[in-house]
Amino acid sequence: MMCLQLRRFVRTSVFSTISFVALFLYFAFLPNAKAEQTCLRIAFPEAAIDPAGAELYRTIMREAGLCVDPVPMPNARAFMAMRHHQVDGVFAMLKQFERKLGVPVIHGTVLVAEQEGFLVVKEDGPHTISELTTEDIGVWLGASWSEDLLADYDHIVRVPRGPTMMNKMLEKGRIDGMLLNGFSIDVLGGVPDGFVQVPVTKLSVYSWLHAEHADLLAKFDAGTAKYRDRMIAWYSQKT
Repeated sequence: MMCLQLRRFVRTSVFSTISFVALFLYFAFLPNAKAEQTCLRIAFPEAAIDPAGAELYRTIMREAGLCVDPVPMPNARAFMAMRHHQVDGVFAMLKQFERKLGVPVIHGTVLVAEQEGFLVVKEDGPHTISELTTEDIGVWLGASWSEDLLADYDHIVRVPRGPTMMNKMLEKGRIDGMLLNGFSIDVLGGVPDGFVQVPVTKLSVYSWLHAEHADLLAKFDAGTAKYRDRMIAWYSQKT
């Protein structure tokens, strides 16, 4: 009888010890598991404005199940940050981005925007790229499509702060024209008086991630689509 009770005591003690160790390990490793959740640093347009800016993007991505840290920066810096792995992705770049970047990246399946690129010039000035001679044309620093269109043109003024600064430079006569996408022109409220916008190219824009984050692409796409739709809704109300 004494031996039976002893065996039961040993079994109970062993079971309790195993349970305690398992519970301890669960709680010990739980914080580490949470800490290892990926929070992506995403290069975000510096010119984006509230209420459709970085904080809305962060919130919508969280709703899609993805932690992101949007980092506002100009296009040129975003390009270099992606090349040197200082960020994990970028919100908006053209389809040619991968070819120019030179490191493995993937773009989402969601089209962020498809729009026209415009040459903004004086009403009585040249109305095509081929007609430009000595006019100083402003381009958004880092906008590869503008550089491609003006590859054989010498009078380029690269503007780091984008549409708002270019528009002011145009109004003050510091540049004679500019290349800008349609959405940016709409956000500016159109072109200044005395100027016209001439379509010169089509632009397809996607969100991008470094290739090692391919497993997160589905959530990334879901958040991108929702944020794009919110941007469209906000812009429709604004106009």
